[in-house]
Amino acid sequence: MGKLDELFKPLKREKERSEIEVLEEIEGYLDSGDIPPAIEAIGYLEKEANIYLALRMILRAIRRRLGEDLSQDEVEELHGKVKGLIPIINGAFNTRFKALLMADLAVVLYSLDDELNADIALRTAINLAGGEADLLRDILQELIHNGLLDKAGYAMKMVSDRSKLDVVLSELAEMFYRANDVEKASKIIEHISSPFHRAMSLANIAELEANRDREKALELLDTAMKLAEAIKDDETRVELGIKLYSIQQEIEGKGFSLERILTRKEDPPG
Repeated sequence: MGKLDELFKPLKREKERSEIEVLEEIEGYLDSGDIPPAIEAIGYLEKEANIYLALRMILRAIRRRLGEDLSQDEVEELHGKVKGLIPIINGAFNTRFKALLMADLAVVLYSLDDELNADIALRTAINLAGGEADLLRDILQELIHNGLLDKAGYAMKMVSDRSKLDVVLSELAEMFYRANDVEKASKIIEHISSPFHRAMSLANIAELEANRDREKALELLDTAMKLAEAIKDDETRVELGIKLYSIQQEIEGKGFSLERILTRKEDPPG
């Protein structure tokens, strides 16, 4: 039995490794650009949360690798590796994990020009996200960050609850504006269907812009005020009007007339 113990000692040590150690090993492989052994190491993980982390690290490493100058053979090899991950992703039980992994998978497949499978992965991600605003935000953010604006628009059309989507888009527009990516912020705002949320998004951006370009901030605010005029609900319109005029007061250092807020069409703001 002593010889058998010696023979199986490496296997026992392998099994005795903690899953944190396995994740660190995967991270080490990816840092050195060695993707195949990183994928193989997933087999030593049992906890779904750890498998999820490993898959996200690997998919993002593949995406970075695809940004390099690769030969066609190298691209095809990576494509095969990505396809090999699909059964593992499909096997996830946690809906949130699966939605985010499907979104990551879609971005990688788009990078590989595999649009058909990428669209399927993206539809699956949106369906799994349902009405969860934070999941929708993360999925759309991932697409937009990677320059997939058309696919982000495609994903938006699949969201059935427009009110939830408008909240998410408002957050994303402000986030990109804070990062000085005005073009992406502007395109996101165009997709906001609710006059209330679009006006609020413009108002928040106007506040961000006030210290950089006062005139531009006032232009944004003027557009928000005109959008507020389209709101039919009196209570919502007045509440938003007070908010907008309060911002205007801060930017201009002037007071505002409550009468102008209450008279919607007879005396439009601006």
